[in-house]
Parts: sequence; structure tokens; C-alpha cells
Amino acid sequence: MAAIKHISVILIAVWINACGEFDRDNPMDPVVSDGVDLRQSLVGTWSRDDAEKNEVYFFTSNGRVELRDYTSTDDGPVDRNASFPPTRIRSFSGSYSLVGNVLRITFTLAQSSDPNERLSLPSSDKIVEIAISGSRLILRERDGNRHYTRIN
Repeated sequence: MAAIKHISVILIAVWINACGEFDRDNPMDPVVSDGVDLRQSLVGTWSRDDAEKNEVYFFTSNGRVELRDYTSTDDGPVDRNASFPPTRIRSFSGSYSLVGNVLRITFTLAQSSDPNERLSLPSSDKIVEIAISGSRLILRERDGNRHYTRIN
């Protein structure tokens, strides 16, 4: 009987090892998302403030999205609460859809706080895979991942 238990333990260990990594960052994994649907997890405000960009995404439950891109007009630090100048705010709004973990954003309106700036809409939809783990949103873009933190 002890030999059967020993063999069973070995088989279970081999089977677990064959399942791959134990990393739980799959955005469709209910443990990662606390059992909340990925679309529900996406709804809210997400902030990014790094060397490349200072921006905020707003996702609503009715499929609307807004992106606010903050830049300094004098190459100083960006103050999101300041008006133009010294802070330029570019705002893009539109709609989004989420199929599995693929996010598609279509912007239909572009505005700038700089009265002399004429913005144009992106020439194509933004299509990226996303992952949400706790208060972190990751957009998996072609040239690298973009990390956002939930602020509400």
C-alpha cells in the first residue's frame, strides 16, 4: 500500500510540474481578478506617470473612454492640476470594446487646452491585450508594456 501512495505522490508531482508555471497573472483567471469579470475590473480611472508619459484613462461601464495626456509647456514638471500654460492637456474621447482580454479603443473627439494646437484623431483604432491584477492595468503594446495604476 505504501508503494502505491509513493507512486501516486510522484505522479501528482509530475502532473503539477507539467502544467507549467505557477505564475498567476492570467487576466482571465478568477483568482487574479478576485472573481470579477475583466470588463468590470477595467471600469474606473487608471493613471500612468513615468519618464515617457503622464496620462490618465477613464473607462465607464457604458463603453465610453477618455484619455487625458498631460505635458509641460516649459519642460518642467507636469502638474495635472495646473491649467494652460504651464500644463497642456490633450484629451481624446470615444468608445471601447473588450473581447476576452483584447481591448479596442476608437477615439472620435480630440481636444487640447492649448488654443493654438490643432489635434487630429489617431489614424486607426488602438488594439491591445490587457491584463489587470489588483490595482495594476497592463497594456501589452507592440513596443512594450505600459503600466497604469488604479486611482479610483
